[in-house]
Amino acid sequence: MAEEREAPREAPREAPEERELPQAVARKRGPRTFQFVWLIPMLALLVGGWIALKSVLDRGPTISIQFRSAEGIEPGKTKIRHKSVDIGTVKRIQLTTDHKAVIVTAEMDRQVADGFLVDDTRFWVVRPRIGGGQVTGLGTLLAGSYIAVDPGASKEERRQFAGLESPPGVTSDLPGKRFQLLADDLGSLVVGSTVYYRGVVAGSVISTEVPKDGTMVVLSVYVNAPYDAFVNGDTRFWNASGVDVTLDTTGVKVQTQSLFTLVMGGISFETPAGNARAPLSASNAQFTLWTNRGEAMKPRETVVDMYTLKFPQSVRGLAVGSTVDFRGITVGEVKRIDLEFEPASVKFQAVVEIAVYPERLRSRFRNGARPWADLTSSQRMARFVERGFRAQLRSANLLTGQLFIALDFFEKEPRAVLDTTRTPPEIPTVKQGGLGELQESLARIVAKVEKIPFEELANDLRRTLKDLGTTLKRAEGMIGTLNDKVAPELRATIEQARKTLGSAESVLGSDSPLQGDLRDTLNDVSRTADSLRELVDYLERHPESLIRGKRPAGEKK
Repeated sequence: MAEEREAPREAPREAPEERELPQAVARKRGPRTFQFVWLIPMLALLVGGWIALKSVLDRGPTISIQFRSAEGIEPGKTKIRHKSVDIGTVKRIQLTTDHKAVIVTAEMDRQVADGFLVDDTRFWVVRPRIGGGQVTGLGTLLAGSYIAVDPGASKEERRQFAGLESPPGVTSDLPGKRFQLLADDLGSLVVGSTVYYRGVVAGSVISTEVPKDGTMVVLSVYVNAPYDAFVNGDTRFWNASGVDVTLDTTGVKVQTQSLFTLVMGGISFETPAGNARAPLSASNAQFTLWTNRGEAMKPRETVVDMYTLKFPQSVRGLAVGSTVDFRGITVGEVKRIDLEFEPASVKFQAVVEIAVYPERLRSRFRNGARPWADLTSSQRMARFVERGFRAQLRSANLLTGQLFIALDFFEKEPRAVLDTTRTPPEIPTVKQGGLGELQESLARIVAKVEKIPFEELANDLRRTLKDLGTTLKRAEGMIGTLNDKVAPELRATIEQARKTLGSAESVLGSDSPLQGDLRDTLNDVSRTADSLRELVDYLERHPESLIRGKRPAGEKK
């Protein structure tokens, strides 16, 4: 070939007629060989065909999910994941016919075709969220949002689903039980609030709703295993949110679960001692959500008798739920407080309806005897009333003015009869004791004090003080006269009396002549008395001597 290329260069040097042309020589065709270069496209064709066949074989079902918004969802990019494993891809997004929602069409892998897409399977979009005291979905800030799925347990397959707008509280693979709590008010509880068992995190609130009648709030809580084994028919749930401050006769009590519950709220549950062996509650069992632990742990009475009480005085400080007490033991509580008008006397009186637990009024005897066991609770109450059983308002706390109802026997009260035909029967009452009685006494004293004529007394006192001033002036004048006139004469009189006493002392002294003469005179008087005594004795023996005279000496008697 090189020679053929160089031939034209030599043409000018040779004449055309002298040029020798090459002759074509026919060659025989040899055996044909395989070109290995064709292996590459054939291999590519096989791989492509295998990939196409595998994609057809691995292609799963196509599903549609309805969401309110397609925020964060992109066709061909957004994945459907379960436990961080991609099991599907979003293929198309379109609006619904009413333009109020979006329908996401996704292609699922074949591995999730059987038993995965069933009636109760749930889908939701995972994106960054802050709620219930938790921050979730932070990983999607860089990787983008995705659709999470929670497989259901139903046997009916499904291809069209309604997506959740927020993640579910618990997934189907989390062990535990769901329970329903009934409350009058939700308070500070929200979805995601923690459920505690003896201070340990045991679950969370997964949903809240208000029934159609609007009379209560229903909370769904999920208690994780193994704490769900501590929930039985006698378990008590209460709202542990915030700070529970109680002020009663025992002092101030402050209870709180944790600092987190002060902000986000929480629920606690516990089973009273002695009831832990009761049968376990089934899933979705209903319980009452009490306002605090004290209300939740109160003994639940099976026998309750209702009675009414009528008080002529004010019942300010008495509230629904106040204690009904019998000698320091709680035997009931206040259920209702109303007013009743008496047209005949044109007076109002407070009507209090109480619940009494008669089982707490049963006495215990060591020998096992049960007096009045053959009587009903109303018949026993009638016996009590006949013997002076009465109700009385008493002060429970001097600081807050709280009242409670005390039941006791008042033997000096007039006899009364309990009318058991009325519903509910009425227990007689007595005047308020304690602080109320003191207030009434003070009121009576104040009323009496108001009747005192203070103005007249002030006028009389003013006149008396004026007269006293005049008297004091006169006394001052008299004292001046005494000082000027009487005092000098009195001083002279006193000096003269002092001199007289001095002279008397000198005369009456032991060594004075008067004392000696007086002593002699007394001796003479003494001798004269002796002679006179002898004369009297002689006359008594010889009375005839008064006539005849004294007999001579030696004459016989």
